[in-house]
Amino acid sequence: MAHPIGHLRRVICFALLSLAAVRLTWGQNAPASGPSVRFTVFSAKPITELTYVSRIGGPPQKVVFQPTARSARYEYRGPMPIRFVDATEGVAVAEAVIPAGMNNALLLFSPLEKAQGGIRYQVAVLDDSAARQGPGGLAIINLSGLALEGTVNEHPITLKAGLNPPVAVTRAAIVTLTTVFKNRTYQSYTGNVTLGRNERALMILFPPFRPGALEVQSRVLLDQPPGSAPAPAPAPAAQPKRTTK
Repeated sequence: MAHPIGHLRRVICFALLSLAAVRLTWGQNAPASGPSVRFTVFSAKPITELTYVSRIGGPPQKVVFQPTARSARYEYRGPMPIRFVDATEGVAVAEAVIPAGMNNALLLFSPLEKAQGGIRYQVAVLDDSAARQGPGGLAIINLSGLALEGTVNEHPITLKAGLNPPVAVTRAAIVTLTTVFKNRTYQSYTGNVTLGRNERALMILFPPFRPGALEVQSRVLLDQPPGSAPAPAPAPAAQPKRTTK
């Protein structure tokens, strides 16, 4: 039941390239300057000491990764690509191009097997707007290197490599995924996803922890889409009426 590590790496690279394909362009036509764009970042293993310059001539700003969630939202105004710098070494280690017209993006960082001219991370740019995925939806990114299919609640799904279309789940979902190996079907993932009011979910599936295993690793990122109305505050408790004698 061994899956060659090299094969998994090739499949993951292909999946990340598929993620990049959801962009309108790699940015050759992006303007040198223009309206500011907003973005969040995520990496399976949070990256430390990363900075970027949010506007031409501005000071470096630290980028903080969260282990199980999107980062805070950052803004950028200037030419593409956005360059992310290792603050301890002062060299660019990642670049991202957010195409014109994409106002909210998720930048998904993945380490390269071999650094390329100082660049250590590949960055897939996803449209993170409410128009692509609104509240009550679950989208799955398959970076596992496995062919997966199953159900989200009662909805059958077949996952391609990379980003898959969102599935409406409203407030909760039971996700069950299987894979076929040597003409036998094995369970690769099962879990529950619960959404709060106005929330959406992004599930990222990573390769199995052990080479040859068929159970994928996962991260589920919950957030409220940009521009969605915040959940209303709970109503104050009713005060008992006073009676006069």
